[in-house]
Amino acid sequence: MKMNLEKIFFCTGARNHDLLKIFDSSKVKFEYDERMASFKALGLTKVAKNPVGICTTSGTAVSQCVSAMLEAFYSENPLVLISGDRPKKLHGTGSPQTIDHEALTRSCRRSYVEIDVSELATFSLEGLEFPVHINVLVDDTAPHAMDLVNHESISGFSAFLENVKKPLFVFSHENKSMRPLIEKFSKLGLLFYAETLSGGRDLSNLKTEKKLLELFEAGFFDGVVRIGHTPLTKIWRLLEKKPLPVFHFDSRKLPGLSFGEVLPMDSEALLKNTEFWDALDKLSPFPIGDETVWTLEKLIEKYPESEVATFKKLQGLFQPNDQVYLGNSLVIRFFELTQTSPLQIYGNRGVNGIDGQLASAIGLAMGTTKPVYCILGDVTTFYDLSSLREMPENLHLIIMNNKGGRIFDMLKLDKRIVLEHDNDFENISRGLHLSYSRDMKDFGKVKVLELSPSRDQSENFLREWR
Repeated sequence: MKMNLEKIFFCTGARNHDLLKIFDSSKVKFEYDERMASFKALGLTKVAKNPVGICTTSGTAVSQCVSAMLEAFYSENPLVLISGDRPKKLHGTGSPQTIDHEALTRSCRRSYVEIDVSELATFSLEGLEFPVHINVLVDDTAPHAMDLVNHESISGFSAFLENVKKPLFVFSHENKSMRPLIEKFSKLGLLFYAETLSGGRDLSNLKTEKKLLELFEAGFFDGVVRIGHTPLTKIWRLLEKKPLPVFHFDSRKLPGLSFGEVLPMDSEALLKNTEFWDALDKLSPFPIGDETVWTLEKLIEKYPESEVATFKKLQGLFQPNDQVYLGNSLVIRFFELTQTSPLQIYGNRGVNGIDGQLASAIGLAMGTTKPVYCILGDVTTFYDLSSLREMPENLHLIIMNNKGGRIFDMLKLDKRIVLEHDNDFENISRGLHLSYSRDMKDFGKVKVLELSPSRDQSENFLREWR
């Protein structure tokens, strides 16, 4: 590429993955913590002959670079921030990991350029003032012919259902439990998928995302009704490529997609709205068999030391209504896959960043006297390591250490961004005087419980599950 960069600190992410092949591999250093990496880049600018780059994925990853960019701005250091971004049509929609990158760095850069990923290889820094922010639009979505429509009353939903007879209902999450609405809805016999943060995962009649995706790919549904904030499920990304009519009930008035019909009502308002229930009464139930539950149990039995099986064992240790804080990436996905009982689930899914997860769980624990169980992956824990200094008495940290960012393995991305390691958290925990164990029998008895699933069994499990 034309940019003459001394080095590029590449922070792993799916959105900036395609940028990796453009950079000179000899100049790339892989990182997982954008704040740390951006300051490394800043330090290198002080002695380097050429500008130094930091490349991040979208969302809060960009915000983590602001402190280093500010220092570079006032110190006049040649720092170059390259951020992978979602397609332009998703900006301002609340789509996963989509925020306003331009606004974030407005006060700490001297040059800003927004380009398509196809332009990056030939882009030149000539004529730009430092620090520079280059926002790269990575568009992996197909065009569609659907519009975005805002509604002011529930009558728009009734009209939507006149043309959609076999809708999928997705209950995602809000800033409160959606369980009362889901409990009433579950009695209608309509197909729905309740995510773990909704508070009603155990009530969902679509028990696995695998079954949900199979039905979607087979064209079983003729529309989607989403209640709550932007969902975690993969179907939300697929809808941009294979669009269906979508109706969004979102108190934020954000569609989470580039199209659909939106009404700003939350679950509490819907629970009391008679017109909503009258509209649903006109739909006919269409029950299905779900063989994926049997497949899941068989694979857990076959691979008892796999990561999913480990999550299944954890599920048996929680008491109904226990408070659980879940990190992002595989933790929340595998927990959702294995959850069968009612629990109070918390997490940060607004922008879906992995930063500050342990600190958020600490804040949650400070607000209650009940036990709080925080489950994080190893990379997420490393990201927020300093928070281990302050662990409330009622907080128990469970680290699922699979030796890297295995979400990128699942996405079949470049192996280098997995950042494989052979580290553990025992000495760190004991050095901070935190009780520690690797034995699940010590669940709830120690401050830090570190679990290390079998890599081979996990890979075999996922291969057969797919």
